[in-house]
Amino acid sequence: MAVLFVSQMMSAQNISNGYRFFIDGGYTVGIGDYKFGRFELNVSNGYQINPFFFVGGGLGVHFMSKYETKSDGIPLDLRKQKTDIPVFANLRADFAKGKVTPFVDGKAGYFLTNNGGVYLNLSAGCRISVNEQQAVNVSIGYTSEELEFETFKGFVSSKSMDYTRSARKLKAEGIAIKIGFEF
Repeated sequence: MAVLFVSQMMSAQNISNGYRFFIDGGYTVGIGDYKFGRFELNVSNGYQINPFFFVGGGLGVHFMSKYETKSDGIPLDLRKQKTDIPVFANLRADFAKGKVTPFVDGKAGYFLTNNGGVYLNLSAGCRISVNEQQAVNVSIGYTSEELEFETFKGFVSSKSMDYTRSARKLKAEGIAIKIGFEF
């Protein structure tokens, strides 16, 4: 699905001079209650309204490792290794025009897979022009994701260590470090 999306966006580059396409990859280091890392690949495309503001949308593929919290040997919150796909709106502001340009970028959306919830990413970085149409982007930012975990519900009885679980959406936060390319 991502390959089809990317190929269609690249062929649409000639629609108008304001069209922009971004692809970025990176790693999010978990912070807060759930400290697990995840690899990300995101694509965005949209329109450059003026030299400073971009509006668009995109799709991501996030690879998340298995994670669990334990207390007294009992897994409290458990999430199996998963691939999650967020779809998002993308707003970006470039603060200058030049070979090296600082920017802020915001993505807000929803995970389409694994009963996920809200996806938010706010980052700041630097755009380094390769030529008039292409550039390398480097950024660091904050990510908040609502993900489904299997959580400890309770023991089956007072005489047994067997327990039950239930699905629950929990917020996972992280610091995202990304490098990307724009067309």
